[in-house]
Amino acid sequence: MHLKRGSIEQACATWHRAIDHMDGVRSVRTRKAVSRMCGDLARFRARGLRCVADLHERGRDFLAGV
Repeated sequence: MHLKRGSIEQACATWHRAIDHMDGVRSVRTRKAVSRMCGDLARFRARGLRCVADLHERGRDFLAGV
């Protein structure tokens, strides 16, 4: 919702909190949610926003099981 409204920083903060709550949970549903989040961020990575880069890296780590 935040992303659709153009509030990229707020969307990143919300996703960071969501990943915090997913800590230790390994399910198809959580992996799909994080994968979709990374896909949604793809168009914003070129803008060079630090919050997007940090969140994308955190999503990759989550998907890799780190």
